[in-house]
Amino acid sequence: MRVGWAGGVSHTGDLAEIRSVVQDLQDEVEWVFMGMKPDGVSCEYHPGVTIDQYPEELAKLDLDLAVVPLEVNQFNRCKSNLRLLELGACGVPAIATDIDPYRGDLPVTLVRNRHQDWVEAIRGHLDDPDALAQKGDALRDAVLRNWMLEGSFLDQWCRAWGVASGAA
Repeated sequence: MRVGWAGGVSHTGDLAEIRSVVQDLQDEVEWVFMGMKPDGVSCEYHPGVTIDQYPEELAKLDLDLAVVPLEVNQFNRCKSNLRLLELGACGVPAIATDIDPYRGDLPVTLVRNRHQDWVEAIRGHLDDPDALAQKGDALRDAVLRNWMLEGSFLDQWCRAWGVASGAA
């Protein structure tokens, strides 16, 4: 199974949260990283890309499961759920840190930043490939149903920014 992570150099601390998990599961999964990777681990690595290439390159990783760790700090509590939306658009199920921006209506698995919690969640997801694919489909469906800037959602954003609906 292909388990992966994508992010940039500003996520060094976030990635450090799962370094030991990556090492412990190296013989059980095929790790895939884009943008950066934990030191001292064997994995498939893809360098970072420009923002206009990012969606296509993320989709090309062909992940079965994504890990989305965040350090628990005030800065990260104020982030958005953008990473989950990106993965959801690609139909990739995700396990993420249980932190404010990731709580809500997206069907992802949330875990505390404890080694054992990450390992158990990853192993639990890999037990049933069909169920894992269904989780990816459910996340994609939720993103497409509730998070696209179109129709009434686009109208809400336009009103918030004081822009006429067709001009956005």
